Amino acid sequence: MKMKFICFILIVWSALLIVGCANKVNVESSESVDEYVDVKAAAWAFVKEKGWNHTAKDDWQSADVEETIADHRYVLLDKKDEDREVLLVSFKDVENVVAGTPQILVDSNTYEVIGYMPTE
Repeated sequence: MKMKFICFILIVWSALLIVGCANKVNVESSESVDEYVDVKAAAWAFVKEKGWNHTAKDDWQSADVEETIADHRYVLLDKKDEDREVLLVSFKDVENVVAGTPQILVDSNTYEVIGYMPTE
């Protein structure tokens, strides 16, 4: 009887340990997905304001975000932002579009759009 009780406790403890670890992995992955939501939303609002949203898929949450340096390749709204480290947002284009959606530069501190890369 004592051995069955010890086995039962070990099984319950192991199950709780596995569930606890699995939950931690899910929390970490969901946090990394939502890390740039505000940046993507600001960039999407700019794209819509400029009328470029017809070339991009409406699923703006799936946009890619990466760090870059604002340099001569980009159209900057204010030249003081040149040579700064910023975030570059790239939206997925709808199929069969000749000129895609411009990549948008966003200030990593204020989440304000500071420029874009024109498309061809």
